[in-house]
Amino acid sequence: MEYRCTVCHRPYVGSKKHFVCTYCGGSIESPVDLDKNPDELRRIIRNGSNTGVWGYRNFFSVPDDAVPITMGEGNTPLLSAERLGKHYGFDHLYLKNETMNPSGTYKDRFATVAMTIAKHDGVQQVAIGSAGNAAAAVAAYSAKAGIECFIMLPPGAVKERAWQNMAYGAHFIYGDGGVNDCVKMAEDGETIFGWKNMCTTMMNNPLACDGYKTISYEVSRSMNFEAPDYVVCPVGGGIIVSKVYKGFEELYHLGMIDHLPKMIAVQAAGCAPLVKAYKEGKKSTEKWENGSTVAFAIFDPVTFEGVTALDTIRRSGGTAVAVTDEDILAAMRDCARYEAVIPEPASAATVAAAKRLLDDGEIPQQSRVVCVLTGSGLRDLKLFDSEKMSIPTAIPGDQESLRNAIEYYSNNGARS
Repeated sequence: MEYRCTVCHRPYVGSKKHFVCTYCGGSIESPVDLDKNPDELRRIIRNGSNTGVWGYRNFFSVPDDAVPITMGEGNTPLLSAERLGKHYGFDHLYLKNETMNPSGTYKDRFATVAMTIAKHDGVQQVAIGSAGNAAAAVAAYSAKAGIECFIMLPPGAVKERAWQNMAYGAHFIYGDGGVNDCVKMAEDGETIFGWKNMCTTMMNNPLACDGYKTISYEVSRSMNFEAPDYVVCPVGGGIIVSKVYKGFEELYHLGMIDHLPKMIAVQAAGCAPLVKAYKEGKKSTEKWENGSTVAFAIFDPVTFEGVTALDTIRRSGGTAVAVTDEDILAAMRDCARYEAVIPEPASAATVAAAKRLLDDGEIPQQSRVVCVLTGSGLRDLKLFDSEKMSIPTAIPGDQESLRNAIEYYSNNGARS
């Protein structure tokens, strides 16, 4: 199998444990030969997939005899966010609703491919260190595959995420430290315990990361192959912004879209190593010290795919932006109120960033903007309690108390 660097495109001959380019530090992939049978590839994309991610198997480097471990992931809706867009001032705002995946996160697109390869290779145990979403996806697909799973989350992780993992039967361990420490523990365990490290990065599992590209195929097909002008992605480890762009590059190479979107990478202001490196003109990121943010899913002090993510942003003509927790929570509430979608804070960060860039004049009002909502906020509902809203009481049979309850909402503002 051919491996190449995503940045300098040189052949890769290094370690099969840490896939990092020895020349430039870029991420490693196994590229698809788009010129071998382009008509067939175009047909696949044009027809779409009734089986979600696995309808695009020709775009993955997976053994021919591997049987997919699948739960119907993919085929998530691209929502035309007309009410939210009008509220913010956009003409064409879209939400790619990845919360509809089986475990509630876009990481399922990785997990289905990763677990398929693991099952094919006879893997008996897997492990992952995570902030929550990746762990949920790996735990879910491990259960489907019948493979024993160990999960390491840092103590600051949202408890509901740990409960979800354990519901799938995963063995949960609190990692005393941050997300990076948990990732390292899962990695160290490969030698000690013989399990497979399921870290959802190209550095550890480059072949499985091709599952993320299917987001681009679905977006393009939903937009009748009129590519968006901007695609906004949250960034923790950095994988999604580069793989989504890779999908669009493949479509452009096949002549299915007439332009490439500008990629916008979003981080929380309390932990923004990629944004800092971008603004300073650097080619790689540095560890972010003493960070803090409500957007725990992107609370990654180390951007594992930093070199590739920065290269992607610049090649696409995009940008990187950091948004405050206050703006993230406001966007989270706006998505729920105007579009009936409840994104986790990390996902709402994309909406907050799009609004910020529109207000600053960096995104034209008429642009076609897609925000990728990577995970569900149903595990974060307690954050809505910050509004401290009073709830009126009505007494059964007492019409006056019911009338007073209705008037309470009339006096405090109706839904716009």
